[in-house]
Amino acid sequence: MSSKGFTFLEMLLAMLLFALVGLASVAVLSSVTNSDQASQAAMLRLQQVQRTMLMLERDFMQISARYVRLEGDPPKQERLWGEQYLLASEDHGVSFTQQGWRNPGMILPRSEVQGVAYRLQQGQLQRLFTLYVDAVNNTEPQQQLLLEGVEAFEITYLFDDKWEERWHHQYLPQAVKVRLVQQDFGDLERIFVLPNGLWRRGQQ
Repeated sequence: MSSKGFTFLEMLLAMLLFALVGLASVAVLSSVTNSDQASQAAMLRLQQVQRTMLMLERDFMQISARYVRLEGDPPKQERLWGEQYLLASEDHGVSFTQQGWRNPGMILPRSEVQGVAYRLQQGQLQRLFTLYVDAVNNTEPQQQLLLEGVEAFEITYLFDDKWEERWHHQYLPQAVKVRLVQQDFGDLERIFVLPNGLWRRGQQ
């Protein structure tokens, strides 16, 4: 019994079909890979935004009634200092002390009270802090990058049912409103209520 093989034309058609299937598979795989990378990048940016908001919330909730110091200068009569262009910020800036920097047994060479500040520079929201709350003059603070792609950083302060754009009072505000404009997520706004009673004690 004789057998009949494929003709040359049939071989060409088969090779063409295999090539088309291969190209389609590569395109699908490339699309899935690109989508996965884009999804991971978006998730990373979202996590950065969430961490930034958590950091702001933690610092404001642990705010201290201690007088603030700016760039090693003598203590001011204010417990929180906030205004536009503070600490070379390109938008608003704010500085205060927070007491949540635990140091059990004082085994680390630093205080448990931390001077912190927030500012915007070159599209980066930065958190500044020093190892010692009463840092001497010309002491460079540590810089912590929180979020990139920030187009605006605005802070307002609530007292007696009014929002103020700057804070230079001896007492603390009742709440702080932070507004961020970020390239990927647009306009973001959070209100942080200070610990109950702390702003009242600050008036004394």
